[in-house]
Amino acid sequence: MKTISAFWRQPSSAYRNFQLVFTLLSLNFIIPAFSYALAPQIVAGQFHQINQLMGGTPYTFPEEMSRMWRYLGAANVMTLGLMCFMLQLNLRKFKTILIPLCFLKGYNALLFLLGFFATPEYRVFLAIALLDFITTAAFIYFAGKAIRETDALPDSILIPPPGLRSSL
Repeated sequence: MKTISAFWRQPSSAYRNFQLVFTLLSLNFIIPAFSYALAPQIVAGQFHQINQLMGGTPYTFPEEMSRMWRYLGAANVMTLGLMCFMLQLNLRKFKTILIPLCFLKGYNALLFLLGFFATPEYRVFLAIALLDFITTAAFIYFAGKAIRETDALPDSILIPPPGLRSSL
């Protein structure tokens, strides 16, 4: 209980907020990455449901049958989760990871936006693009603010303290 209280009262609110948001983002990528690879029918069902709710034309491509693209997507999403987690472990040491993290998610957002423009009847593509652009903005905002605010602070006052002090 003392650690939780110290976490909420630490001198860097930006670092605290970064840790909270990136915990959600890490889980948001790591957990679905397993379902993408192991239970594609769940993901496909959600995809179809969102498209239908948005008034889109039924999506008829059998994505859940494509192991090659499904595995590639699962690996990319797991990589996003790993990068978020590494930033949480030690934002100072791994801050350069923010560049490929934003690139991967931002590029994905752009591709879904282009997919929507090419096939506007699949409205779910627009929803995915918007969510991915917002996620990319969250990466930049929360990590960037925490980096700037903690630059002059010692590791010892940050909760959780940056880990993995040995060189990787």
